Amino acid sequence: MKGYILLITPLLLVTAILISLNIFFQQSLQIEIAEDFNTQQLILAQTISTDIKEYLVYMKEEAVSLSHIASKMDIKSKQEFEWLKYDVIGIKGPVKSDIGILRDDGKVIFYDGDRDILNQISKQLVSKAKSTPLGRSALIETLEIIYFVSPVNSSGRIIFLSINSHVLANHFLSSIQSNKKGNTWILTGNGNLLYHPTKPDMAGRNIYSTDNTCFQCHRSFEFEKAVIEGNANNKGKGIDPSEDERLIAYSKVEMDEISWTIFLSANYSNVIHITEKSMKLYSYLILTILLTTILVSAALFIFNKKRLMTKELEIRQENMNRYAKDLEEQVNEQTSKIAREREKLSTILNAIGGGIILIDKQGKILWANEMIKEIFKTEVAGKYCEELWTDCDISSTYAKDNIETTIISLKNNKSLQMITAPVKDEQGQVYRYIRLIQDITEMKKMEEQIINSEKLASIGRLAAGIAHEIGNPLTSIFSYIQILRELEDDKFKKESIETIYFHIKRISEILKQLSGFSKMPAIELKACQVNEVIENSTRLIQYDKQAQNIVIIKELADSLPDITVDLNQLSQVFINLILNAVDAMLDGGRLTVRSYAEDNNIVIEFEDTGVGIPREKLHMIFDPFYTTKEKGTGLGLAVSYNILKKMNGTLTVDSEPGKGTVFKITLPINGSEGKDIKNAI
Repeated sequence: MKGYILLITPLLLVTAILISLNIFFQQSLQIEIAEDFNTQQLILAQTISTDIKEYLVYMKEEAVSLSHIASKMDIKSKQEFEWLKYDVIGIKGPVKSDIGILRDDGKVIFYDGDRDILNQISKQLVSKAKSTPLGRSALIETLEIIYFVSPVNSSGRIIFLSINSHVLANHFLSSIQSNKKGNTWILTGNGNLLYHPTKPDMAGRNIYSTDNTCFQCHRSFEFEKAVIEGNANNKGKGIDPSEDERLIAYSKVEMDEISWTIFLSANYSNVIHITEKSMKLYSYLILTILLTTILVSAALFIFNKKRLMTKELEIRQENMNRYAKDLEEQVNEQTSKIAREREKLSTILNAIGGGIILIDKQGKILWANEMIKEIFKTEVAGKYCEELWTDCDISSTYAKDNIETTIISLKNNKSLQMITAPVKDEQGQVYRYIRLIQDITEMKKMEEQIINSEKLASIGRLAAGIAHEIGNPLTSIFSYIQILRELEDDKFKKESIETIYFHIKRISEILKQLSGFSKMPAIELKACQVNEVIENSTRLIQYDKQAQNIVIIKELADSLPDITVDLNQLSQVFINLILNAVDAMLDGGRLTVRSYAEDNNIVIEFEDTGVGIPREKLHMIFDPFYTTKEKGTGLGLAVSYNILKKMNGTLTVDSEPGKGTVFKITLPINGSEGKDIKNAI
């Protein structure tokens, strides 16, 4: 053993010396690389600042030239101004600039840029123009705009140019390819952030008035403050929020009132990452040699020890073989019993009418019977319950013998009733949960239909009373307003009467719809082809102005059987749904109309790509007077629902905000059902 120690000790000492030398040389190399990189950043920053300064000088010269040319012209109209701008001057440059003309009292004569900003600084422009000698131009900077103003010309007008400072900065800095964590930004002389490539929403913020959102890219702004105040070198280091050093170089652009500082930075770790890789490789090599030496020594030691233990292991192995044989026989016997009990339990659970799952406290499904697969149409074992429904809530505590019952809704409009019971271990602690899940979708639909029917019946009776009580006095008011329209000549009174007339007419239209809602016309049933009704309805809509940008796609099944319906009222339902889809796609879109047979019914779907309806509001859209339109009455869908109900049909909706809406109509194929409806009516 002592010989092994004397052999290993010198090897460990030599390895430690090699590692120390490697670290020393690597640090020296990293410092040199970082200095060279920062110098290159400084040169790049100086080049950019020179380019920006030269462009500002060029724009000042353009302002002088523009003033000289404009002083010889008498610009009185917008056309002459455009002619001056494009045909005479033809202002060029990498950044878009706007021309403006002011009177010496500050009033704007012509300007294509933002007049709100100009009005705030027009007096300052006039003052600057009056103090600027002939043949020169002055420069004024606001938070967003730079103005190049020339002196007042002989006609008492001031010619100026303007450019957006953010666009100017973006032009000169956007092409710079920084490394993974590098950045470029510009600060004004008073500390305002003028440009940032990765945080454009931070533009306008000031480093002297910061909050937590300002420290996403910077640990502090002490270096930037020192630069602005003139107390820093032209390059240096800073610390970012990840505790990594940053190499920073800067250069200033100073002209007239403008004082910009252009900063270029890169993470120290990204600059020196190449040397780190070589260091790691060299360190791995040394460690490999060290570990090899240790392993060889350990192998020799273990070999001698194993030789002494071999006989003892042989004796133990014989005993273990005998014990293992006995244990295997006992395990096989118990396994057979467990398999029989498990098969019995599985048969019982699969025979139950609902789905059953076993989940742990984290919501992971450990076991499920066959009925669960039919409910969710997928294999659920091994998944988390949040993958099947979003509001999966696992209670942390339960009272003794407490069972919870909840009802949830899935994205496919299925409703499920869940009964949850805890499973406790030997210490009485809950560690599993059993859930019985039953599909109650059809039951919920029947409840909603009954509620809608009761609401429509009540609203119908209320609508009839309102239409009668309001209609008579409204007719008298409407007649007098029409007489006043013809007699009144005063402009203000006539406009006021027109406004009253418009709103009374709108009230009248609403009352007509109320009356129509409360007194649905008798249904005239006859056999028809649903595809023909769809074709006629879409043909009526295609000439509507709002439908010009809508692409209508018809996916109509061939050879559909006839259905017994009221042709006119069914067409009214189709047109109402198409118009609703058009209103939901003001910027254009696609409306897909489908028809097909399903379970002895004809199904018609209207699918649009509009704004969609929030899921929490879907249950209200068939309520009378509920609408999301500015000029809607909220009766269209209620009337359509009532019409389809009288034809023994259904109307359902599925929607998702931002993706569109699907209205689904189901009508029975069997003509005898239509006769029963007629008799019932």
